[in-house]
Amino acid sequence: MDIGQLVGTIKFPRLDVFMPELAVLVTAFTVFTLDLLLPSAPKRKVLPGVTAIGFIVALMLTGVSGRLSGDTFYGSFTGDPLGTLVKIFEISIALTVLAFAQRYYSHRRSFYGEFYYMLSFTLLGAMILASSYNLIVIYVSLELVSIGFYILTSLLRGSFVAKEGAFKYLILGGLSIALASYGAVFMYIYAGSLDLREILAYEGTDHHYLILGLVLFLIGFAVKIGAVPFHFWLPDAYQGAPTPVTAFMASVGKLAFFIPVVRIMPLLQEKFAFAWMITVGTIAAVTMLYGNLVALVQRDIKRLLAYSSIAHTGYILAGVAVTEVIGLKAVVYFLVVYAIMSAGAFFVIAVLERSEGWSNQIHDFSGMRFNIPYMALAFMIYMFALLGVPPTVGFVGKTLVFMALSFDRLWWLALVMIVSTAVSTGYYIRLVVLMFMKEKEKDFSLRGRGYLEAVSLLFLTVLTVALAVMPGVVWSLIGSASESLFTR
Repeated sequence: MDIGQLVGTIKFPRLDVFMPELAVLVTAFTVFTLDLLLPSAPKRKVLPGVTAIGFIVALMLTGVSGRLSGDTFYGSFTGDPLGTLVKIFEISIALTVLAFAQRYYSHRRSFYGEFYYMLSFTLLGAMILASSYNLIVIYVSLELVSIGFYILTSLLRGSFVAKEGAFKYLILGGLSIALASYGAVFMYIYAGSLDLREILAYEGTDHHYLILGLVLFLIGFAVKIGAVPFHFWLPDAYQGAPTPVTAFMASVGKLAFFIPVVRIMPLLQEKFAFAWMITVGTIAAVTMLYGNLVALVQRDIKRLLAYSSIAHTGYILAGVAVTEVIGLKAVVYFLVVYAIMSAGAFFVIAVLERSEGWSNQIHDFSGMRFNIPYMALAFMIYMFALLGVPPTVGFVGKTLVFMALSFDRLWWLALVMIVSTAVSTGYYIRLVVLMFMKEKEKDFSLRGRGYLEAVSLLFLTVLTVALAVMPGVVWSLIGSASESLFTR
């Protein structure tokens, strides 16, 4: 083949599908360059502003490119409605993280320019994870998200707990990456392809490589999402990380690590329907029960919400176990709404940590309605949403998962879900009782109230209720995205 023929076979990639990711990539390198060149004082204003502008541009481009679909970069990147929906929420939550991060780090005297470009690179990895079936691209973007979380977790000056949490996350995160990589190798040996769609559609004679590869690949993601028994890093990382970073991990991190599993759900269930249902269902049952039971005895609010996150991983996995399209729809809806309510809960804590005498202990919530009534009201709404009380998005999310389980006649898993939700009532309601039915133990007030923080909290709180009152707003988008995956 001569040079002319070789050049003729090269196809220029469709950058229109990749424009949101490109905007975040340019933002990350721009902020990195400014961090190197600017003096210390201007960085505090310039870096947050440039990062926010880049994210807003990316959000606008996501809305525009959402009308486009198809593969690019030789099939390694896929544009479709599911990716668009997930990216909209990932970028939106990243913007709210910026609203809380500046005042949080200023109060802790821990300003790091690295925070802004690492946040951008992590968001970039999460966006690419939402749009790929290619094993190499998944590996690279998984590493990008993971390394970003390791660094962001440790960015708190003088905090040994932050360094300890980041180190534990690094060790177990490295193990999960290794397992996922070995799984990818075995799947490639089986089918001779790097595309998960082709691998799972391939009818080979020896399925041992495929089964071993899928098991290792999915265990790698089980570590990332905090499923029991691969959850040990999560409470320490959530507690030690700067609270805006914890909010980012609990929301965008959960979305990013679950979406590759969601994408292969229809493909896996065609081959291993019964084994998939029993295996994933058992892990879901253990995860939701363990998370809720251990959360009952926690005294630190961030550790309590960390175990709550583990329990919600179980609820989401219950939907993943369903082999009907309703299961995929319920999972995507639950992921989106969990990102909203978990981020809101951690943002409230990020604001409260600026109060003198606040220690993140449960007893600090006693009588909060007397000190900061609007913060108590917002936190109560998030607790009701996480519990699944109407009219909040948590109620709709759990109802959809329960309906999906009934469609597939997984009554035993539905019963476990009901019991675990009843157990979680103990710690969610306890917080509400402390805030509204107990006398205050100490006086405290917020320092440096921010306009952007107030707007962001109001936005998330309204969404928590509005998307439950009008669930069709998100459901219509989820329906087309989920059905296209099953049709494919």
